This record gives sequence, structure tokens and C-alpha cells, in this order.
Amino acid sequence: MSFEDMAAAASIGCSAIFFLIAGAIYAYRRPKPPPDLPATSDLGPESPAVANLLANGGRLTPDSVPATLFDLAARRAVKIEETEPGQYGCRLGDQAPGALNAYESRVLQLLRKRASGGVVPARALTAGPSDEAKGWFKGFRREVVGEATASGQCERRWPRPVLTVMGLLVLAALYLGTAAGNEDKSFTWPQAIAIALAIGAGVVMAQAFTEEMVMLTPSGATAQGRWVSLRKYLHGDEMFSSLPPTAVAVRERYLAYGAALGVAAAAVRAIPMGAESDRWAWTNYGGEWRQVKVSYPQRWPLAWGSSPWEIGWTGLWMTGVGGLALWVTTQWLPDIDLGRGADEVTRYVSLGVVLITLAAATAVALGLIVLCAAVAALVMTRTVTGEAIRVRQFGGHEEGYRCYLAVYTGQGKHVRAFNVRGELYPSLLEYSKVTVSVSPLTGYVRTVQTA
Repeated sequence: MSFEDMAAAASIGCSAIFFLIAGAIYAYRRPKPPPDLPATSDLGPESPAVANLLANGGRLTPDSVPATLFDLAARRAVKIEETEPGQYGCRLGDQAPGALNAYESRVLQLLRKRASGGVVPARALTAGPSDEAKGWFKGFRREVVGEATASGQCERRWPRPVLTVMGLLVLAALYLGTAAGNEDKSFTWPQAIAIALAIGAGVVMAQAFTEEMVMLTPSGATAQGRWVSLRKYLHGDEMFSSLPPTAVAVRERYLAYGAALGVAAAAVRAIPMGAESDRWAWTNYGGEWRQVKVSYPQRWPLAWGSSPWEIGWTGLWMTGVGGLALWVTTQWLPDIDLGRGADEVTRYVSLGVVLITLAAATAVALGLIVLCAAVAALVMTRTVTGEAIRVRQFGGHEEGYRCYLAVYTGQGKHVRAFNVRGELYPSLLEYSKVTVSVSPLTGYVRTVQTA
């Protein structure tokens, strides 16, 4: 066996060991379900933010931020006021809040930073622009997890020694895979397999095995059961999910814990505290409060949100270019040679011709599909009526803005946002009732009418 074959085999072996360790540690460190306890109204000793972390099995959700604000209001550190119908603000209290932990101080400092004359208006109840808000919430999460870890209720899901070994295996697999080439720098199939497995191991390592992931300890799982039982109790109160933020004056800390446990939907939606997610939205459209996932198509489906004429030109261009490339490459197909007897240049050229032929055929097929979608979008129209749960604008001046409108009709748990034209976007209001005239398949918005 040559050195190149040995290097490729060793690389594949490192990747195989990585996946074996990953599977074993994933199964061994799998979170256990919490104990099933009856509904109870007892509040535990943990703060609402820590309760959010525990109830969700070690995952802190954005609802933990407004929950902390409500807890500060229940402790008279701030006062929540209804400044206008459906609009709320915060007034900083004169009463000393007592001992605060790091993340509670972080929320109070944010309010003081946004306050004008001791009052934080509704429009300023935010952690700032998107990038700034993400950094702020990352620090908030770190402090909450730190408190839960110090109390012995959670720990790192992946031990550092295991992560170190897995990282070394990925590096070794990549190094040995790249070293498995022949002296003439030709590319062999064993080397291709080795590099592909090594890259796959690296992706798994980066996505699923990060140091930030935590899991609950046995004591944390016990506390999780307590908080889930409180969630059952509050969920049984039919009025609780529709309570406004000002109800904290009556319900006190129960509203804070309800927000943390995901059952105070109206209060959280009214004061998201900059933690309002682009991907998740609370809505009671249809008569029941629920959390809906929102997606914003950019590259798929093809030409999503474009006009029928734009889609038609895209389909013609794809079909024409793909057809031309397909005609050229098919002239070469009878002469390709991928056998061992062919020289290296011939094999590379032949492989390139095969790949270009497959890509061209795919382009022709997609182009024809896009053309059919353009015809359907030109002659057909459907109306969608619901609540505008998300109105978002992404991008900048250089790459151009993309404006989205997500309409929830009261059914399902996922909404694909429509890409709307710039002239329609300024008139859109979040959480308003809208009727959208849209082309099928392509999602092209013709008109938007606000109720």
C-alpha cells in the first residue's frame, strides 16, 4: 500500500472515530425528560430568567428579557404604564430594588440608558439595532447561564476534554486527506472521500458541538418539573394569556413567571424589550395565542416575490443558457474517456464535460419550471387575509433592500413571508389585519389592503 493510500485510509479512520464519539456522547448526554408533576401555583426560588432556562431544558429564549422587566416592575423597581391605547412605557421607580443580579442590573441599565426624564417611551423599549441587540442578549444569556451553573442546576453539555479530542480528530482527518494526493498532484477517489468525510465532521462539530450548549443536572431537572407544573397551572387560566403588561400591578410576579414560561403572550408581545425575534411571532389571530415561525425566502423558491414578467425573463435566460451549454457539451460526450487508460488531462476534461452537462440539464429543467410559474402568476391570483405578524426590511444601499410581509391566516405553525415592493412597504403596520392579493407559486404581491 502506498503512502497516499495509507494517508487516505488514516483520514477516513479519524473521521469514523469522530462520528463514533459524536454519536456516543450525543446519546450519553441526552437531556432527560422532567418529572411529570401536577399543576401547582407555587413559585420556586429561581428568578424568571433562570426559570425560563430550566423550563426549556437549558435553552434561554428571548421571552426571558421581558420576563425580567416584569419582575422588576413587580418588585417596584420600575412601573409599567399604558401611555396610549395598546402602547406601553416604563417609569423608573424611586424605590431601591434591593440586591440585583448581573442580568437584572443589565436590564435596569438599559432602561436608564433609554429613559428621558425618568420615563422610557414605548418606542425606546429596545436593545438597539439588530446587531447590537444580539450582542446585548448574548451577554444577558451568559449571565443567566452563569447563575444557573453556579447553583448546580446546569452544566456544559459537552465536556471540554471530549471537544478537544473531537477537534483534534477533525484536524487530523483534514490534514491526512490533503496529504493523500499523488506526487503528480492528481486527485484520487479515496482522497475525495476522505476530504468529504473530514469536511462533514467539521460541519457537525461547528453546528452541534459548541461550548455554549448546556444541559440540566439532576437538581436542574427537578426544578424543571416544578416550573413545568406552574406552566400547567397558568395555562389553565383562560384570561392569563391575554393580560396586558400593566396587569403586573395585580398579578405581580406571576405575570413575570408567566412571561418566562411562555403563557403571557399578550404582555410579551406588547413589550418585547428588543428581544422580539424575526423568526418567531406571538399571535392570537384565530382565537388562540400561539407562537408562529416565520421564514424569509431569498434564494429559494427561485424568483420568489418577482413579477410575472421578471420571472418569465429569468426562466427564458436559464433555459436559453442551459440549452446552449447542453448542446455544446453533448457534442463532446461521445469522445469522453474516464477509464484508467486515459491520460490525466483527458480524464479531467471528461469529468468537467460530464459535470457541465448535468448542470446545464438542471438549468434547463429549472428554467422550464420557472416559465410555467410565470404563466401561472400572470393569469392567476389568490387573496390571503390575516394578521401581519412580521413586517421586516433587510439589506442595505449597496446590495439593495428586501422588504417582507408575513401574513398569518390562523392556521398552521409556519408562515413564509411575502417579498413586497418598496412602494408598498411604508404603509404596512405590524399586527394589523391585511388582505393581500398575491400570485400563486411565485408569491408576487399585487396589492395590500389594511383593515
